[in-house]
Amino acid sequence: MFCSVCRTNTVSLYNQYSAYAADGVPVCNICYGEINNILNFINKDRKNKSISYPSDYNWGKRWVEEVTKEKDGFLSDLAVAFREKIHSDIKVKPGGRGRAIPAHKFLLAARSEIFKTMLASDTCKVAPAGSISLPEFSYEELKTFLEFLYGGSLAKEKFKKHFYTLTIAADKYVIPHLQKFCEQQILNMLDASNALKVLEISEYKNEIVLLPHFEEFARQNPHLMVHITRASLTCFRGK
Repeated sequence: MFCSVCRTNTVSLYNQYSAYAADGVPVCNICYGEINNILNFINKDRKNKSISYPSDYNWGKRWVEEVTKEKDGFLSDLAVAFREKIHSDIKVKPGGRGRAIPAHKFLLAARSEIFKTMLASDTCKVAPAGSISLPEFSYEELKTFLEFLYGGSLAKEKFKKHFYTLTIAADKYVIPHLQKFCEQQILNMLDASNALKVLEISEYKNEIVLLPHFEEFARQNPHLMVHITRASLTCFRGK
């Protein structure tokens, strides 16, 4: 089974009698060492350089929740600016007949070097005055994509609905945070209903994180591979 932290390295669990254990939380040696380093850093007493672990076993969870709450509160102001169109200075047009969505140049440029170049002017081109077009998105896909750029996260159901487009966009526009977010969410939601799309993404991107997990999923669910192969052949014939 895969390490529950990095989800990359394979781990085998053994009990105190050196027998294989089917239950437990697998953690590889590399992640185990890094976890200890993090705990030691957090708990270091800077006066006497000693290590002191708190007696309250829920301290770690509370600390993470507090940090996350502070970060979410800070980012929520940007989300409000997007939602309420506060001082927007550019419109982003989706493909088809979808209506343009107001946004902010500074944020697009800060999130992606591709957008930064697209919005800049140089000796060869003039900066776009009022709008840019991203024709690969539908209106709903574009709105979801922009919501992530402003807020840094998405609701589970919203991501699940648009995960394929978001993953491709993260790669196309070189947005590392969205790339990692997509990888993590896809690993958590991989099932028979989306396995073919995950395989397609893995092969399209030559994805070294997703592909091993898809292969493990296939080994654990051989009965589903017939349906996936049939769907794949249907898609191939339709092209």
